[in-house]
Amino acid sequence: MRKIKKQLVVHAFTPIAKPLNASIQKNSTMLLLGELPYVNGDKTFNTKFYYIKGIRGMLRHACMALAQECGIEVCHTSEKETFKDGTGLIPSGFHALGTCDPPCILRKIFGAFGEKSSINVLADPIASIKHKEYLTEVPVQKVHIASENRIALTYDGIAIQDFRESYFSGYFSFYIDVTKLTNTEIKFLMESLLYVEILGAGRASGYGRVTIFNFDLQKIETTRNVAEDNKGNYKIVEKATEKPISLSNIEDWRDSLNFSEQNEQNEETVTA
Repeated sequence: MRKIKKQLVVHAFTPIAKPLNASIQKNSTMLLLGELPYVNGDKTFNTKFYYIKGIRGMLRHACMALAQECGIEVCHTSEKETFKDGTGLIPSGFHALGTCDPPCILRKIFGAFGEKSSINVLADPIASIKHKEYLTEVPVQKVHIASENRIALTYDGIAIQDFRESYFSGYFSFYIDVTKLTNTEIKFLMESLLYVEILGAGRASGYGRVTIFNFDLQKIETTRNVAEDNKGNYKIVEKATEKPISLSNIEDWRDSLNFSEQNEQNEETVTA
């Protein structure tokens, strides 16, 4: 089997982030995926590994910020236009999710309710590993993970409201499968990385700041075959090759987008 895809590989850092996944009573914690065995020297150790939630939302808000700065109206995150009291819900420069016709560039990339997204956002799990050198059977990102017990309210010196939070800090990477995007949409997504700011919750407390260092646009060609070993067991052998993709003039997505919209308007005029 042979498969070809295009992906953005983004390398980032956060001093402290809380990609909260669940709130159970007084606890707000990241999603625990399980126990991870790793080898250091001739010894095997176990640690817990977690899922990073919120990367896709972080990217969407970065795209919204870029579009707003460029004066391009795109979908908001809400499909409702007003609150119950009639107050407007959609800020200037946006429209309700999924109401654009033809679809705006944000909707083409991220989809809407009932519509599939054109991208997939993936990240290897994170784990807190105490050794500098280690080996694992599965890909994992080494970061610092910790939990904090906090007291929000006390009465007469006794805690009457407390909760527990999880966070991580360190370098991490994530992958955006852009195979289904046009070059215009890829360039828009690439420039939006300049607007990435916050991952997860706790912004008011200084949590979640993210710095993007660099990213690569790659063509990945993967081949998979079934092979038999000398014991008669079958296994899947996978081989992947990576080639860089170069897209010049990143900011010309604006001209390409305007040209595409003008063509669509002309087509509608001819049809009418």
